[in-house]
Amino acid sequence: MDLQDKLRRMHKNKTPLSKPQKSLPDLSPFLGGEEIAGPEGSFWRIEKELPADLRHGPYRLGEIANVDLSRVCLWEGTSKGKFDPEDLVFLDTETTGLAGGTGTTAFLVGLGFWEGKSFRLEQFLMRDFPEEPPMLQEISEVLEPKKILITFNGRSFDWPLLQTRFTLSRMHKNIPAWEEHWDLLFWARRLWRKKLSSCSLNSLERNILNFFREGDIPGWEIPQRYFDFIRSGRGELLQDICEHNVWDILSMVGILLHLFGEKYRHAEGVECPREAIALGRIHEKNNRENAPEEYYLQAIQKGNKQVRVEALKNLALYYKKQQNWEKSRETWNSLLKIQENSILARVELAKIYEHRLPDPSKALQVTLQALVFAWHEGREREAAELDYRRKRLERKLKKPLKGKGF
Repeated sequence: MDLQDKLRRMHKNKTPLSKPQKSLPDLSPFLGGEEIAGPEGSFWRIEKELPADLRHGPYRLGEIANVDLSRVCLWEGTSKGKFDPEDLVFLDTETTGLAGGTGTTAFLVGLGFWEGKSFRLEQFLMRDFPEEPPMLQEISEVLEPKKILITFNGRSFDWPLLQTRFTLSRMHKNIPAWEEHWDLLFWARRLWRKKLSSCSLNSLERNILNFFREGDIPGWEIPQRYFDFIRSGRGELLQDICEHNVWDILSMVGILLHLFGEKYRHAEGVECPREAIALGRIHEKNNRENAPEEYYLQAIQKGNKQVRVEALKNLALYYKKQQNWEKSRETWNSLLKIQENSILARVELAKIYEHRLPDPSKALQVTLQALVFAWHEGREREAAELDYRRKRLERKLKKPLKGKGF
């Protein structure tokens, strides 16, 4: 018997070892919901229908049905079309790690959307890793009719992660093609980064929605809690995680309602001067005629000295962009009345007097003043640039200006 015959006999007599099927726990006593089984496998789904009058912070969930979605142009600059509230879906994931990458899995995906006369919340949970493909299949079917994805940091984390999971499961054709993706974190940073020390969702809950979580699980603890569940099968370990996911989604609804509300529609309705400055910048970026001026003036009226200085600077630069040189000059001079040592204001005035409202004598005067402050504050680079401007202006005047303006 040669070697090949021996190998054939060994292979023929070999009995395959059957891997015992892992028993998946029944989570209904802890989470509610039910097991969804199909030809590709099973997963756990939790469905909740929340009443329209349920409050989260100061807002009722039913307000989402009447929200003016055209307000998105303020935050996104443009919008591709008119949308209905039922086109929106809020998405939040809980994952096996916070770093992302191909080794990170979304074991819980929460979706929230308005349907009929109530707010539906659906959570898709895999009790073990083989349940991922059927779970993703069901998620794609729920997302398919939706047009706008709403997340919090989802452009950087949640959605790229899910796209990766679809691709690795050979389901790239199931990835929805969104008409728009609204990431509320970016909007929050534009409006509140100067007002709040943090624009995290928890910070916005406390400071904007006046909502305080009780007994919430910290985000960093969630991955280890899930791995503990995988090892032990103890469904109670997932209760806090599912509740955390629900709060995330409801807080996104609250933040959206806050941003799209009447409060920010007109400058006179904005009581916080830092918000007024931020809205002025947003309107300026979106090329909204006259609106930036209104918001900056509101900030000047409502703010303390520090805020007024910032608002005046933004307003003067806005007038400069509009080539309204007279108003820009007036605004820089107003700033100097409350911040005498502003080098920027004097440099901008020098430019206006030299090039736009020709008065070389005044241009030289404010340049010399700025030069003194630059030397006094040790700002050597700016001092060198100002000295170069001084020499050019003196050549224009054909004589030095001695001491005037000091």
